[in-house]
Amino acid sequence: MNKKAKAILDFWFIKTSPEERFNRNDEFDKKIKDLFLEDYKKATNNEYDYWQESAEECLALIILLDQFSRNLFRNDSKAFAMDYKAQIIVKNAISKNYHTTLPNNYILFIFLPLMHSEKLEDQLQCNKLIDECLKDNKNYKEISKFAKIHLDIIKKFGRFPYRNKVLKRNNTKDENNYLSSTHHGFFNI
Repeated sequence: MNKKAKAILDFWFIKTSPEERFNRNDEFDKKIKDLFLEDYKKATNNEYDYWQESAEECLALIILLDQFSRNLFRNDSKAFAMDYKAQIIVKNAISKNYHTTLPNNYILFIFLPLMHSEKLEDQLQCNKLIDECLKDNKNYKEISKFAKIHLDIIKKFGRFPYRNKVLKRNNTKDENNYLSSTHHGFFNI
């Protein structure tokens, strides 16, 4: 595995806790910016596309495009700019069965771009894969619950209403009602 991909995986899985990964923290966002902004830029310019040739490097690329983007560009539409690319990479990775070769605690991050998708078919695939592949994960129930919440939101609205503001989309009345009555900590964009 190349040094850059290893640095990303070590940072994400060894040097950080799940709490740091999934909660809003300006200091953590800054650390990612300091360490990985240049790599993110290279990934967006297709300079790391060759990482798709191995499971671990592919996962590092997915984390760059799907996870780090949310830390690098919190409260900015750029946070979602590479979602489409991450989703294409994920579908390619799944077709190569990469998710079956990675450690159990890594697998979720292969599926997260599908969970972040506003396409119903991606949500359905994500939920199916989580149910099939993560039953042995100690956090399966929580992961499955969050996946189903994402799926239900897409079924109801066809998009994630909590993204509307940064994406400059107008809320519907139903979305306004939902946003005023619901709070999910994992929507801290």
